[in-house]
Amino acid sequence: VDSAVELLSDFVVPIVHGVRVELRDRDLPTTDDDSDKADILERLKQAVKAAFVITLSRSFAEEVESDDGTTVEVENLLLPLIDILQHSNTPNTILEPYEDYILLRARRAVDTGEELFHQYQEENDHVIPPHKFFTRYGFVPGLSEPILEVLDRRSSLFFDSD
Repeated sequence: VDSAVELLSDFVVPIVHGVRVELRDRDLPTTDDDSDKADILERLKQAVKAAFVITLSRSFAEEVESDDGTTVEVENLLLPLIDILQHSNTPNTILEPYEDYILLRARRAVDTGEELFHQYQEENDHVIPPHKFFTRYGFVPGLSEPILEVLDRRSSLFFDSD
């Protein structure tokens, strides 16, 4: 996020500041140059963080083999429309990845009007560790205990063991 803000600030801040200077020249209320630029930068930081959170909450983690075939890497994919499906441990859909696209198929006959569900991640799969899964999606697959109790007892799902 910080790198994105730094990169964007080089061209966003001068553009927005220039527009604000034009408004000031028209006798509209504005602030002085330094506080104006600081305000623009702060708002840019907030916007980039919000965009980052939205992107993370809509992305899917996928294990892929590295180019040399020796390691497995995790890539984040954005899958428009598929990202609106709710999670279920008994989903009625499955994703089939191909080289250039991903196909969403029904696992069984689906009735008209029946909601489609996808399994974001199996309970024993840790492509996304539980603490990251929780911060992305707001829950941990298979966890039935209230999340506040899990955090209060400093569960190893979220905390390093001492």
